[in-house]
Amino acid sequence: MELTARQFAFFRELVYRECGIDLHEGKQQLLMARLSKRLRKTGIAQVEDYLRVVASDGNERIRFIDAISTNHTYFFREDHHFALLNAGHRRIWCAASSSGEEPYSIAIHCLEQGFRPAILATDISTSVLRIGQSGVYPLEKAQRIPLATLKKYFQKGHGKSEGYIRLKDDIRRMVTFRRFNLLTDTPPPGEFDMIFCRNVMIYFDGPVKETVVNKLSRYLKPDGYFIIGGAESLNNLKHSLHFIRPSIYRKGS
Repeated sequence: MELTARQFAFFRELVYRECGIDLHEGKQQLLMARLSKRLRKTGIAQVEDYLRVVASDGNERIRFIDAISTNHTYFFREDHHFALLNAGHRRIWCAASSSGEEPYSIAIHCLEQGFRPAILATDISTSVLRIGQSGVYPLEKAQRIPLATLKKYFQKGHGKSEGYIRLKDDIRRMVTFRRFNLLTDTPPPGEFDMIFCRNVMIYFDGPVKETVVNKLSRYLKPDGYFIIGGAESLNNLKHSLHFIRPSIYRKGS
């Protein structure tokens, strides 16, 4: 499938406006792969016809953004950040939670340390949020989870659910999933002790990064931590956070 320059420009502008992801020229293959899936799913044969549907149908626009923004994740990814968590951290926000592996990993870690925070998990993709809410994952997602931890916090599927695991209800109750657009939505009231915004800003350009960081950091408590992914940086951005070490920032007192 080939896109005309006009079609690529349309989808690029739409995605940037809706969620801040910059589909520069190097992302054409990603766009075409995700677009092909939506064409097959909807039964629409021509890109130009789909373009008109996305322009006029808000529901399909959400599904298209879902397809573009869904990314790979797994349990206990970059778990060195979890060492910062302590019993004083009662309210935690995973601001780009994807399918829930990150907030559930945080919940398990905190319980193992003897405390139980409330965790808000948000993402722009409704499809990954549904996975998080279900708490059901393919068994291969658990490769980094020690066997004792797996038995303690997960149920193993049988019969039709063979090859899947499910978080136990006690863990699932710790995490609240909600759709949230980092660019356009208003955060929930109150402040957070720690905000994780990992492995999403690599898709943003400088102005969008700056907007997101300043928006989210306003909802951090004084001395609260702001955590980004190991491949990300806030260099050359204007913000009020204090650099602690790579990928870890703190709000002033």
